[in-house]
Amino acid sequence: MRTVFTLLLCLLLILPLAGQRGAHANFRELEQLLVIRTMGLDEFRGGVQLSLASSGSSERGPKRLQASGTSVTAAMDRLSSFSYEEDLFCAHIEQLLIGEKEAEAGLDAALAYIERSPELRLDLPLYIIKGGTATDAVMNVGGGGQGICEVMEAVHLSLARRGDSGETPASQVIRDNERYGAALICALVCRDASETEQSADGSGEDATKPLAAAPEGYAVLRDGKLCRYLTKEQSIAVGFLKNRVGVAEVQLRDKYGGMAVLELTGGGSRIEPVWTEGVLAGLKIQCDVRAALVETRGSGIQDEAYLDALTAALEEQVARFVTSTVEASKALEADFLGLAAIVERSDPAAYQALPQPFSAQLPGLELELTVSARLNHANDRKDV
Repeated sequence: MRTVFTLLLCLLLILPLAGQRGAHANFRELEQLLVIRTMGLDEFRGGVQLSLASSGSSERGPKRLQASGTSVTAAMDRLSSFSYEEDLFCAHIEQLLIGEKEAEAGLDAALAYIERSPELRLDLPLYIIKGGTATDAVMNVGGGGQGICEVMEAVHLSLARRGDSGETPASQVIRDNERYGAALICALVCRDASETEQSADGSGEDATKPLAAAPEGYAVLRDGKLCRYLTKEQSIAVGFLKNRVGVAEVQLRDKYGGMAVLELTGGGSRIEPVWTEGVLAGLKIQCDVRAALVETRGSGIQDEAYLDALTAALEEQVARFVTSTVEASKALEADFLGLAAIVERSDPAAYQALPQPFSAQLPGLELELTVSARLNHANDRKDV
C-alpha cells in the first residue's frame, strides 16, 4: 500500500513539470527574436512586395528585409523561411506604409489582412508613400545607425501637433470606407537628404542620410482606391471641418503688401444641413479660427486697423481653404469628410428617404460658409 502511495505521489510531482515543459516548448530567447516595427506593402507583378524593418541602435543598424509573393502571407512565409538567425516577431509593428501603386490598385486585400491577422493591431496607423514605393521607404530611409522606424517616431510626434496632416488608424479607414465609401490616409514623401551633421567631438565627420521622410497632407481613398491627394491648404481645412485643428502656418499679404506669417492655434466648425421641404438643399458651415501673429514686415503693427485688416485676410484665406476642400469632395463624389453622418443626425427619417446615396447628392449641394477669426499672441504689441 505504501508503495502504491509513493508511486502516486511521484506522478503528482512529475505531471506539473511535464505540463510546464509543454507550455514553454515554443519559448524563444529574446536574442533570437527580430522585433519588426515597420511594414511596407507594394504591388508587384500581380502580387505584393513585402518589406520589414527593425529598430537600429548605436551598436548596429536596423535590419531590413524584403520579399515578394502572391499574397502578404506568402511573402511573410518566405521571409520567415530564410530568416535563420532570428525569428520574426511582428506583434509590435507600429505602422504600415503603402506604396502609391498598391494604393491605386486598391487596399481591400491589405485591410482584410489587418482585420484577420492575429498579430497586427486594428489601430495600426496607415501611410501612403506619395510618388514612391513602401519598399524604398523601408529599405532606404535613415542613416547613421537609424532607419525608417526612428524616422517614423519623429513623424508620429510631429503629427500629434500638426494642423496639415494626421495619423489615420486602419480601423477608421475600414469604417469610413464601408460607411461613406471614402477615407483619408496620411501621405508621406521620401526625398534625398543632402544635409550633413557634425560629429559630437567637433571632428566634422559627415553623416549622410540617403532618404528622409516627412508627412505631406492627406491621400483620398474612394471605394478603397487612391484617387487623389489633398493640397496643404485643403489638408488644413480638413482639421477645421473635422474639429481636429492643429498647429499650421499661414502666409498672408498685409495691408502694406508685406508678408505676414500667422500660426493657427485652434478653432473648429459647426456644420448644419439645409433641408427644404424634406429635400437636402445644401450645407451651412460656420468656422471659428484662432491664430497668432508670429512674423510680419509691416510697419503698422501697433495700428488697430492693421490687425483688423490682417484678421479679415485670414478669414478670406481659411474660407478659400474650406471651399476648395468641400468642392474637391463634391467633384469626386467622395464623402471623405464624413458629412453623411452629420446629415443623418440632423434628420434620420429624411436621410433615409434620400433618393440617391449621399455621395451622389454631394455635387448638387449649395455651400453657405462663414468664417470668424481672432488674432492673439502673448507678446502682441496690441495688448501692451
